[in-house]
Amino acid sequence: MLIQPSKFQNLFIIVTIFSIFISFFSPVIVSKNPSVLNIYNENEFTVNYTKREYKVKTSDGIPITFVRYIGWRKPSIILIHGMGGNHRMFDWDENHSLARFLNKKGWDVWLLNLRTNDDDGDFLFDRNCNLEYINRYWDFDRTLLKKDVVKAVNFVTQKTQNDKVILGGHSYGGYLAYAYSMLIGEENLAGLITTGASPYSNPRCFNPGKLEMLKYGFYFGKKAYVNPFGMPRTYFKKIDAILYRKHWKPTANALFYYNTTPGYIQKEISFHVNSDPAGVYVDMYFGKNPDKYGGDWVDPQTLYNYSANLDKITVPIIFLAGENDTQDPSDDIYRAFENVSSNEKQFFSFTNHSHMDLLWGRYSYNIIFPKIEKFCEKIEID
Repeated sequence: MLIQPSKFQNLFIIVTIFSIFISFFSPVIVSKNPSVLNIYNENEFTVNYTKREYKVKTSDGIPITFVRYIGWRKPSIILIHGMGGNHRMFDWDENHSLARFLNKKGWDVWLLNLRTNDDDGDFLFDRNCNLEYINRYWDFDRTLLKKDVVKAVNFVTQKTQNDKVILGGHSYGGYLAYAYSMLIGEENLAGLITTGASPYSNPRCFNPGKLEMLKYGFYFGKKAYVNPFGMPRTYFKKIDAILYRKHWKPTANALFYYNTTPGYIQKEISFHVNSDPAGVYVDMYFGKNPDKYGGDWVDPQTLYNYSANLDKITVPIIFLAGENDTQDPSDDIYRAFENVSSNEKQFFSFTNHSHMDLLWGRYSYNIIFPKIEKFCEKIEID
């Protein structure tokens, strides 16, 4: 005898299938407080942070934002995130925050979010995404440097009534710090901090394919330009982030060295990636093509050679590198250390650290951050 399913049974089957579908595509909740992360010195005191947020407009009317941890020591420190990132690079959580570490020591720390990097999670298929308009022609030097970073330095110096700042950055945030010193000048700089920022190109880490590059730009002779019919921005798909988290396992890669950075951060980071304009992609990838520029970092529109002008940097500077960083290799960062003209300069390279481990590694708080703080102490202004 054939038994026909009831309406209730049909409903139960539909709900079950829907639940399985949702569980596959929904993010897994990962604990943010595993006991292994309790790495603070027992003598550390508790600090009630005074935190402020600012939103200001640049000369072309586009907003940039700051997260500020107010401190009494001078000069103020401005930290600039890397490509696709935002201020979370320097302020992930209590145990992985260069900003809060420095603020505990009294420093006034400003975390800059560049114009398209506001931590809203620019993902395709993300219903919570508030994707802002991105002009494909916004680029590294004419836009991010001369509009965003210049405005940031001017705003902080005016707000604090202090003529100088310490300017720092991770990855291309560090490139912006180099470029500010070379192209804008050092009148407002007390020092530079760079982490994972090699101002050279390297055949080992330059790997975008020709079709991938054509989506954003093209070469015309030695110069490169934005493709007006190509992709207006780079982005990271929501579905890729979910699948990455589902199949995550500690590996050695361009961002992390095995489990040097805790697993919960590695799983979560892709959900905070922001989009960047095609112009930035063209500058940073086309301008670091070793086949075109012989290993130097060059602006592909103006052909300004950043690598060849490192000697223009004369302010105190600290370089921090990861020995397992294939994206910004330690050896190339050491070359930069050798070629700047600064009398006060420091270089540190850390074993078993890749690109992001410098800021989010298990031992950054006890090993890496204190070196940055001691560097800042040397150039403190009374």
